[in-house]
Amino acid sequence: MFNRERVSTYLCMTKDVGVGGTLFGGRMMAWMDEAAGIFAIQYAGMPRMVTLRFDEMLFRHPVRVGDIVEFFVRNPKLGRTSLSFELEGHVRDTIVIETECTFISVDADGHSLEITRPAPGELAEDG
Repeated sequence: MFNRERVSTYLCMTKDVGVGGTLFGGRMMAWMDEAAGIFAIQYAGMPRMVTLRFDEMLFRHPVRVGDIVEFFVRNPKLGRTSLSFELEGHVRDTIVIETECTFISVDADGHSLEITRPAPGELAEDG
């Protein structure tokens, strides 16, 4: 059973915040896209997974300088050419942002490509 998996961690630094002293929303969105992309490539086992969509992003709590943001994935759903999942950003034990996203497998020319490798947990047992 797939509960959740940590995929990336970032440290909020002075260069990441605005005049209000909190993390720029655009920086958070870039971190989320990178974390989600890493997960998509690893989970699907395909070399080119590109962002199709991010649903509504719910910014739950501010992130400040010195906070460590950890990104976790939950509930991956593998399709013929796509992978959808929930993405959460946590500071300590608090969810600071959450969304759902979908990535598509593409070939070198950017055309959708069938995901041919079984997802983790669907592989046959050795032996």
